[in-house]
Amino acid sequence: VVVLTDEWSASASEIFAGAIQDNDRGLIIGRRTFGKGLVQQQIPFRDGSAIRLTVARYYTPSGRCIQKEYQLGKSEDYSMDIVNRYMHGEFFNADSIKQNKELVFHTVNGREVYGGGGIMPDIFVPRDTTGVTSYFNNVANEGLLYQYAFDYTDKYRDKLSTAKDVESLLNILEPNTLLN
Repeated sequence: VVVLTDEWSASASEIFAGAIQDNDRGLIIGRRTFGKGLVQQQIPFRDGSAIRLTVARYYTPSGRCIQKEYQLGKSEDYSMDIVNRYMHGEFFNADSIKQNKELVFHTVNGREVYGGGGIMPDIFVPRDTTGVTSYFNNVANEGLLYQYAFDYTDKYRDKLSTAKDVESLLNILEPNTLLN
């Protein structure tokens, strides 16, 4: 079995990839996964709102915690992690990946695998840069794409929240040029 992963592989796909890797049942190919491994329980309220309470963390069979580190009150650091990984070259060079040598685990057949958030691939595949200009790289490296997405969402939050499905979301976005 070959499992393809990248920086956006999260949650259930990480649990699957970690189980395949820890049990030596296949290869993980790509880039380190997102690192989202929390178990949440939704508690509904009478007014229709709800709260999601984190009740556990997911661990792979070898004992690796899938969840990347986060600290209370540092949500911006958590949100910017993917941007920081990009800016430090982790998507392009295997030797740019920071591995915590204190979090070494072993697969069923004795191979070393690392904890510390996300699933590290057995075979690293850099992000494809074909057709990407240096201008785009500079914009992405500065986090401007993410900032634009956050600003756009804040500006049109009320309208966007009325979307009930993908089709209605597209109807909201199409008449609204994204560069307003």
